[in-house]
Amino acid sequence: MRMEDYLSKINNLRLVEHRVGLCVNAELEELILKIALENSQSYFTLEVLFQKTNNNGMVLNPETVQFIANCYGLMFMDEKVTGNVCFAHSQELRPEFKQSCTTIDVLDLSYAILHSSLYCEDLKINELKIPVPQDVVVFWKLVQIGKELRGKEKE
Repeated sequence: MRMEDYLSKINNLRLVEHRVGLCVNAELEELILKIALENSQSYFTLEVLFQKTNNNGMVLNPETVQFIANCYGLMFMDEKVTGNVCFAHSQELRPEFKQSCTTIDVLDLSYAILHSSLYCEDLKINELKIPVPQDVVVFWKLVQIGKELRGKEKE
């Protein structure tokens, strides 16, 4: 799936009035509640995450991505990076050992959060604030949930 298609899919969640088809994920709801209870909360919006290019394409805003990566002490890696990256993108690497994040990780985080029942009303707001969890383990759990949701919708 292209980045533009995924962003469109995320934005379309705002337009769905009755999200009945979306199943409630107890782990997702628990993680969202944990984020809501954190004292200092950082966030980003989809509008700030992406920049339009001259040819009507979309690219990630490097400042926003760097902000998200810095929250966890991670390095942002483009999926196209080649060379000696060892297990950087391995599914077998446990979250606490990951040292980098990718575009799809940030989109999966957004997708998971927007699927939370706690955001149903917020989806109608033009500038939806997507929280950045303080705990890197919560970040990776939400990324995994977003990936699973994305995979289920392909079926």
